[in-house]
Amino acid sequence: MRSSLFLIFGLTAITTSQLAAQDKHAPARAFLGATECVKCHFSGLPKAEDANSVALEVLGFTGMVNDSWVLLDELKTWANQDKHAQAFTSLLNERSQRMGKLLGVEEIHRDKRCLACHTGYPLAAMGGDPQLMPAELVKNLKVSQGVSCEGCHAPSGDATKEENKVSGWYMPHAQKEPWRFLSEKDKSEKFGFTSIRSASARARMCLTCHLGNAAEGKIVTHEMYAAGHPPLPGFELASFAAQMPKHWRDFDKKPDGVRAEFLEKSADDSYGRSSFKPDNLHETNSVLVAALVSFSENLRLSASLADERFTTPVAKPDWPELAQFECFACHHDLKDRSWRQRRTLRGAPGRPLLRAWPIALTSLAVKHAGADAKELDKLWQPIEKLLNEQPFGRRERWNDVIDPLTKWLDELALSLERKPLLRDAGLTLLQEIATVAESDLWDYDSARQLVWAAQVLRRELSSDRSDESLRTRVAAIEADLTDIEKLFVLNLNEGRAAQQKLPGSTKSREVKEVDLEKTLPPIADYDASTFRDKFRKLSGKLTTK
Repeated sequence: MRSSLFLIFGLTAITTSQLAAQDKHAPARAFLGATECVKCHFSGLPKAEDANSVALEVLGFTGMVNDSWVLLDELKTWANQDKHAQAFTSLLNERSQRMGKLLGVEEIHRDKRCLACHTGYPLAAMGGDPQLMPAELVKNLKVSQGVSCEGCHAPSGDATKEENKVSGWYMPHAQKEPWRFLSEKDKSEKFGFTSIRSASARARMCLTCHLGNAAEGKIVTHEMYAAGHPPLPGFELASFAAQMPKHWRDFDKKPDGVRAEFLEKSADDSYGRSSFKPDNLHETNSVLVAALVSFSENLRLSASLADERFTTPVAKPDWPELAQFECFACHHDLKDRSWRQRRTLRGAPGRPLLRAWPIALTSLAVKHAGADAKELDKLWQPIEKLLNEQPFGRRERWNDVIDPLTKWLDELALSLERKPLLRDAGLTLLQEIATVAESDLWDYDSARQLVWAAQVLRRELSSDRSDESLRTRVAAIEADLTDIEKLFVLNLNEGRAAQQKLPGSTKSREVKEVDLEKTLPPIADYDASTFRDKFRKLSGKLTTK
């Protein structure tokens, strides 16, 4: 506990004038840092007699209420359990230092290509050097706290420039009225707040780092992988959130009265005002929504990197950027009669293929959104043609070719997140996951998407919100699902123990670092035929009543 408090409070001050001196293009809103958030979001709202409560009133924070809308201990979870708090300091470990030498970067923890994801501090506030952050910022906890609150929700302070007098969201967000019920559009345009209330918005925000976002300079390159950057696992929203772990209270877990008030007053119909039920399969639905967003964002990232006119805030890699394509299509053992040779070939032989995992759950998501699978095939065909015509596709055509499909996927995701997924449909969906799993010889990352989806669905169907007969049906296939799960690394928090220095301190804490000796062998040993056969067995049990 003491270490987590030090992580939050041990701040080295940086003034607005210093930021302005470093970069004339500093962001309009100020990045305040987690030390401001800790006043309410570590151990609850301060009591009336506390000095902190008086200080908050002096600053203008009045009328704050705790009606269990949020947990108010978010920073405790973040500091003690969340790897996002370790994002910056991981750049100081042995692997990162070795990467720096191979990449020709003397201090890789100052490289903006890395900092784009390894801290929430804005790149625009890191000075004018196109590659390196100023050395004096290394010890500033706004940087070294890694990805804290504003790393996801956006800088919260008022404008730092006199000519841009705009309000941040730090003060307004503490007032229940009107903040809680404002539209996401108003929160963004008026206060600069990034709302991640909806599954599609949440997935899109997470994917900026866990997949990539060229506009924000968040690009993991083939060169970085070659130097030793751990492979980015395919992103699945519900599974990643559970492993963070969650520092928020899901909407269906909020008190009945608070939830009803929100559904009545909210400017956005975020949860399906007329169809929301607490016992709907909310997490499983978010899996399907995020699948559509992942597919869309993967295409958009590839197009941005291919487009010569598209500018990025960090050095843009040359095209083709091999990290956008299927890694293990090249990086695998050559085995005679392997499952790779038995797969149905799509496209021209020898052509590089886009990474496959964002597509694995798309057909299920399209079906449950009520859309036509033929429309998906129709919109995908021009992209397949682009990749078949020449290796990596003609770069000047990428944007035009992907545009119809990405727009369709985005609209479908918005529609699906407001469409209830009823608990009664759970077993049918589990059967559909099994059918997709046995329909092809899926690569490791794609297969893991299907397993994560089944895992999330099983967890929801096994809860007390299901009746006894449904829980019994799920329990009957528990052993089969567990057997399939053994083929994969599903818990991304597992790794090797290491000591990591606390920012601004001589003390250290124990952390878990990615252990490639644990994560890579299952990929090398993976056999798609075994995966398919195990799901086929499971499918047979699901169809037998």
